[in-house]
Amino acid sequence: MISHSHKHFLFAFILILSACIFAVPHEAFSQSTGTLNVSIKSENGDRVVPQGLVLKVFRGLDTLPLRELSPLNENPLAISSLPLNHRYKVEVYMNSMYAGVGFIDMKKAQEDLEITIKNTGGMRLNIFYKDGQTPIAGAAVTIKSHDGIAWSYSKTDINGNTLRVWLHPSIRDGDHYYAEVSLAKDILFKTAPIKLQPNVAQEFKITTAWPVLVDKLITVEVYNSTTNKVTKQDGSFVAELYDRQKNKVAQSEVTERGLAYFSKLKVNNYQLYIKSKDSSGSLKTVTTKLMPVTESTSIVKVYINNPELNSDHLNCNCVAFRLDDVQDFFLAPAQIAVMSTFEKKQVPLTIGIIGSLIGTDQNLVNTIKLGLANGNLELASHSWNNRVMTQMPKPDQEKLIGDTNQRIRSVFGVTPTTFIPPENVFDETTIQILKDNGFTHISSAATVKEPTPFTKSKFYQFPIVPYTAILNTATGIWEHVPNEQILNKIDESIFDYGYAVVMMHPYEFSLYDNGYTNKVNSTSVERLGALIDTIKSKNIKILPIGSIQDYDAPQAVKPNDDKPEQIPNCNCVAFRLDNVQDFWLNDVQNTVMNTFAESKTPLTLTVIGKFIGDDPKTVNAIKEKLNTSSVRIGSRGWEYLDHSAFDAERQAASVLQTNKKISDVFGVRASVFAPPYDAFSSQTIEAARQAGIKFFSASIVVDKPPYQDSSIRHVPSTAYFENVISDDPFLSGTVQQKALTKVQMVVKQHGFAVISLQASDFAVKHQTFQNEVDQRKIDLLKSLISDMRSSGMSIVFLEMIPSMLDDSMISVPSWIKNNAGWWSEGKITDSEFTTGLEFLIEHKVLKIPPTQAGTGGTKNIPSWIKNNAGWWSEGKITDADFVKGIQYLIENGIIRV
Repeated sequence: MISHSHKHFLFAFILILSACIFAVPHEAFSQSTGTLNVSIKSENGDRVVPQGLVLKVFRGLDTLPLRELSPLNENPLAISSLPLNHRYKVEVYMNSMYAGVGFIDMKKAQEDLEITIKNTGGMRLNIFYKDGQTPIAGAAVTIKSHDGIAWSYSKTDINGNTLRVWLHPSIRDGDHYYAEVSLAKDILFKTAPIKLQPNVAQEFKITTAWPVLVDKLITVEVYNSTTNKVTKQDGSFVAELYDRQKNKVAQSEVTERGLAYFSKLKVNNYQLYIKSKDSSGSLKTVTTKLMPVTESTSIVKVYINNPELNSDHLNCNCVAFRLDDVQDFFLAPAQIAVMSTFEKKQVPLTIGIIGSLIGTDQNLVNTIKLGLANGNLELASHSWNNRVMTQMPKPDQEKLIGDTNQRIRSVFGVTPTTFIPPENVFDETTIQILKDNGFTHISSAATVKEPTPFTKSKFYQFPIVPYTAILNTATGIWEHVPNEQILNKIDESIFDYGYAVVMMHPYEFSLYDNGYTNKVNSTSVERLGALIDTIKSKNIKILPIGSIQDYDAPQAVKPNDDKPEQIPNCNCVAFRLDNVQDFWLNDVQNTVMNTFAESKTPLTLTVIGKFIGDDPKTVNAIKEKLNTSSVRIGSRGWEYLDHSAFDAERQAASVLQTNKKISDVFGVRASVFAPPYDAFSSQTIEAARQAGIKFFSASIVVDKPPYQDSSIRHVPSTAYFENVISDDPFLSGTVQQKALTKVQMVVKQHGFAVISLQASDFAVKHQTFQNEVDQRKIDLLKSLISDMRSSGMSIVFLEMIPSMLDDSMISVPSWIKNNAGWWSEGKITDSEFTTGLEFLIEHKVLKIPPTQAGTGGTKNIPSWIKNNAGWWSEGKITDADFVKGIQYLIENGIIRV
């Protein structure tokens, strides 16, 4: 039993203990926290754009930050879960420069802090060669902060000036910018530190260490083995140097001692070609090598029989296209249009899918499934919600990547192995997670990480270098990059790294009307199609990102014990002048038509129905050519729009309406339909057939043989005039000779050629096309026509090609055509001509009734038959047309053989 005094003592002890327990601060058990709302403003009171901002949060007098928030996506920013009853210091960094600081005592659950930082400063660099006088044009300039982060990239103009960029000033000791000036991969100049002032547009003159010209002799040693140089017993060789745009800059004969010499070259990377020369002077490429030229370059070794010694990296001569931000409903028509373009061109495309936003838009999903089924789409992960990966700890990165894989697999039945990081940002943690999850490829941006040369690996990093549009951050509008610049970038990337990846976004293929709309920008889609065609014409392979490393894998060949099938070959060419219309470049159009008329060369025009008939200059010129039978008219549709996007009724109306307009204005009936953008469907073909069209002419890229549709004959275009006359370093000869070679190659491959041209091909261009003739292009056209005829090709109307192909399987000796010409001119007698016909009968080309066999002779031959003979000898009518005429004479007893 406890005594009374002991009870008092125990009670007092419990009270003291309780007091001690409740005196312990609450945070020792459940610490209260609050949220700090930070707003960053500039000196002029404007809210600062969050890109480039970094916040560091310190508690009390701590020297290590409690939080570091980077990069930011919003301003103001809410920093949550900060323990209350502490003093905090928030440091602001902009473009890696110290920008300002703010202090706050966190006493409430919600506190606000406004920090003012200095205004930005403008920086433009003026880049010069070593002499300090000669500007460097076309140099790539990257402006970086002292910690190596890139903040700006631009090319210098002809005056050596970069674009002006506005960045945060360097106000603290040690903070600075510097620039890396690059002429080519591994040819780099780093500037001294640059201090930037606020509120001022500053100019900085940069004098590099590069001379205007390398004033020394560079010797190229050509080896036939690893140790011995070539001699005259190996043949004659020529060394040629090409720049990154494939322009030949120098040439040197290789001496009998295996040496070639170059001098007075600019500092840059060049492609060295060693070509063998035969007795006729024709050149054939033997091997190539990347050749950097700097002041230290003196001897370059190249091996003609050991190409593996000529490069430290592979070159697939290939390009991959990457469409980012693929997701349900958002600008979906543009997404579908891009995918459909690649589908029609039958080339692959890699699409970056956002995992949380895919699976409910059935039109988009079906388009993707079709591309997968046809092997034209590669699905890449673009993460779950487009959040920057480096903002998240490893477990969060793992979850988002895993969830995206699971969603793509559940919707499309495939698991991606290519990853496109949101905003192109990633780190080593991201790489390790990708490897752990079976990924083999990542594609970011060259501005984030310098691309590595292409070598075989287990994990590939193929960053984008070219892009089809660039975001103007001031306007929020994606500005298109011209195809010519994209092609140059592709060439440069292949030149430097062995591959190229092109980045695209749905925005740039959507119409803008106070914001991007769910309407397709058909001009952008057309531009993309033309870009693909040009790449294919340059023999650059188009691959998905995940297959770049397999560029050299052998292609499966279908076993076939039979002899190769002989394709018909008419050795004939047709010209198609497209998009003929009122007023636009009408002087140029007329000059092109006159060029064909003067040389008596057939030409098929395709006119846009809505825009023809009101311009007397255009209409009268066409009517004049119709009277002389030098042109025929076809339809391009009522408007220049993708007909495959219309329903059957609207397509039929477009063709019928255009045919009626052609008949009303010119009094002739169109027999050819060439769909705009070369885009068509089965409904397009049916619409043309219902309108009485006999010949359908898209591009052979999307309309491939064989053509078995008997109701309408397909005669696709096989080349664009601009591509035909473009210089090609991989072919020998002059531009004119190369053009003829290209046409001959097309004829050999397809059995015929249809060359598509338009007025803009021959117009002078000063930012926009002028109604002024580019005489050089006209002269090239004249040369091409003359050279084709001299080489034995027939230039015919497009409509004649199908029957000529049908007849081409019959071998008609040239002497019979000569006889026909002489017979029409009265140089040989009727009986002498029938001797040639006996050959055709013996070879089953002509069939004769039994009653007509035996005694040879002729009687009362109609004059039209002799006219036919003359036209046949000149290639103006087909073999079939002429044979039909002779068959008529035999069957009617006019000629007896």
